[in-house]
Amino acid sequence: MTKKIILSILTLAICFTAFYSCRKTNSNTGDQTLNYFPVQLGKYVTYNVDSIVYSDTTCSQFETRSQLKYAISDTFRDNKNRLSYIMDVFSRPHDGANWAKVRVILLTPSAITPVTTTPATGTPTNCLLYSQDGAQFIKMEFPIKEGNTWAGNALVPVQDADFAYFKNWNYTYQNVYSSFNTGFVNFDNTVTVLENNESVYNPQLDSTQYAYRTYAKEVYAYNVGMVYKEWTHYTYHPYNSTCVNGYTVIMRAIDHN
Repeated sequence: MTKKIILSILTLAICFTAFYSCRKTNSNTGDQTLNYFPVQLGKYVTYNVDSIVYSDTTCSQFETRSQLKYAISDTFRDNKNRLSYIMDVFSRPHDGANWAKVRVILLTPSAITPVTTTPATGTPTNCLLYSQDGAQFIKMEFPIKEGNTWAGNALVPVQDADFAYFKNWNYTYQNVYSSFNTGFVNFDNTVTVLENNESVYNPQLDSTQYAYRTYAKEVYAYNVGMVYKEWTHYTYHPYNSTCVNGYTVIMRAIDHN
């Protein structure tokens, strides 16, 4: 796995506020579900991040712990004259250390007609787009409704080998209005976005077969934004190695304003 993908994941964790937005420029829509991903200057969320990188060349895994902070710092007009937001991502190795800015995410509320499975394809939908590292993700669609699905990676350049595994993900809303505890903070009103849950064989059960696993889930709290993220992606090629190659990243909100 390239450094580009690992960095994309760790910030794609940033990847929470990673939400290049698809909603109408008129914010007075009356849709209260927009508040599951508030786009406001000064808004921030801080996370504890646990990550594991699996290497099939050394048959080892490298574990790290750190903290990330996503903070919306400024606005600008994009090339279509849409109001967009700049979200800065800061990192530090542990609580109390100095923050270092590691990347920028662009957020653009916009009205588009995304590739949607529920409701019917072509239905005009408000959405939140997240732009990072050369890819745009349709992180959320509004209004939020239990069971609604959409092609959240429809704008991702999956023809690029680094992004190929994002192809054909269907995001689905689950557990709307449910409480969720990150292990540090309890949130009374959240919605879960199951982005992908796919697997082919299991190397622990059958080491002779090619195996593949991708699991991606994010949880958003009302008036806060993303409060939990869990991504796992690995591949296993039995003729190249006896070990998997990939990563796991878990982000848990510990503080917000």
